[in-house]
Parts: sequence; structure tokens; C-alpha cells
Amino acid sequence: MKTRIISALIFALVLLVILVINNPIVDTLFITILSLIGVYEYNKAFKDAGYNPISWIGYIGCLSIFAIGDLIQDDLKISAIRIVLPIFLIAMFAYILFTNLKRSVIDIAISILSVLCIPYLFSYIKQILVMDNGRILIWFVILGAFASDTFAYFIGSKFGKKKLCPNISPKKTVEGAIGGIIGVLISYTLLMLIANTFFSMNFEILHIIISAIIASIAGQIGDLSFSAIKRFCKIKDFGTIIPGHGGILDRFDSILFVAPIIYVLLYFFI
Repeated sequence: MKTRIISALIFALVLLVILVINNPIVDTLFITILSLIGVYEYNKAFKDAGYNPISWIGYIGCLSIFAIGDLIQDDLKISAIRIVLPIFLIAMFAYILFTNLKRSVIDIAISILSVLCIPYLFSYIKQILVMDNGRILIWFVILGAFASDTFAYFIGSKFGKKKLCPNISPKKTVEGAIGGIIGVLISYTLLMLIANTFFSMNFEILHIIISAIIASIAGQIGDLSFSAIKRFCKIKDFGTIIPGHGGILDRFDSILFVAPIIYVLLYFFI
């Protein structure tokens, strides 16, 4: 537990420094590095399980994070997706054909999922950061994931009795899941008060409550989803880069699901 707390504090300090620096290049490099490490951990997990994903597919996907922001206009991004995506899929299947089926359709599916689950979802962090007041809005992602994890852990450890998903994560409980929602409700309310009082923002309490519930549920689904991948691959952790926590995917699994949900809520709702 001591190692886990120290690692969490160090990582929190790194995040704070990056947010204070407020440099788009630093943001992009940090998110891209997280994505590259995440893709490596993901591919290694499946390779250890006997599959043969195409690693470079995920790494190329990580480079797309550089295109988010003012570098490419929105209409050009949409056009690029419409043009590049079908060519990309055709090229992948052509690759397995011309390499004499050294990789299966399952390997292709695993490779495509690596792009969708890691760099694509990580990219929403940057999309929020480039919004107006992005340095404040990003805390909805950070708190939505980490407050949920923290409260779920402590409340589940203290009061947890009814198992949530015993076949995927035996230690998670319904009581812990409810505690996670309560934790995000508290942290979002405090964030709303700070943002409205000191940064002249106009968040409404009803929107905050709805967003907190949705964000916490999304984060817990993300946690369970990556736990399902670990159970499928028969591994305990994705890596060891963060002492006491495991790999990047072990620590950021909730954020990967919370970030796009918060982006949608901010864009259309809040």
C-alpha cells in the first residue's frame, strides 16, 4: 500500500506540472508516450497469450494524436477519416494475404482494437485540453477516473459484500461501485464550486450530478473491460512501469473510457 500511495503521488505531481506548464507540445508528447507504452503493453499481453498482433498498427495510430488541435482543420479531419479508414482496413487484410496468412483474422481484430482502445481514446484527453478552459475541464476526466477508483476501493474494502463481476474482478463489489459514484459526485461538486467562483464559469448542479454518475459508471466499465482482457490473456498486470499499480493500462484504464464520455458531455451538454 505504501508503494502504491507513493507512486500515485509522484504521478499526480507529474500531471500537475504538465498542466501548469500549459504547453501544447508537452501535452501531445506526454499523451503520445502514454499511448505508445499502452500499445506495447497491450500487444505484449496478447503475444504472451499466443496471438500475433501487428504491433506497428497501434504505434502508427499513436502518431495521429499529433494531428489534433489547430494543426488540421475539423472538416479536413473528417475527410481524412473517410478516405484513410477504408484504405487502412483494406491494406491490413492485403497484408495478411501477401504474408501467406502468417496472421489470422483474430490477429487483425486484436490489432484494430489496439488502435481504437488506446491512442484513439487517449486522444480525447488532448481534444479536451484544446477546448476553451481546457486546463480546468480536464479535471472532470482526472477526477471522474481517480476519485471513482479511490472511493470504490476504500468503500468496497470496508463495506463490500455483494460481488459486482466475480468472473472478471473478484474483489470488486456493488457497494464499492456505489462508493465510486459518490466519490465522483463529491469531487465534481467541489470542482464546480471552484470553477464557478474563481474562474467565472457557469456549471449547473443538475448537469454536474448527471455527469458525475455517467463518468463514474464509464470509468468502472473501463476498469472491468481491461480486467477482462487481462483475464483472457491470463496475466495479473499489463506491466510494472508504475510500482504498486502495474502498467500504464492498469492505471489509465478508467481514464480511457471517461475521457471520451466527458468530451461528449462537454460538447453537447455542459
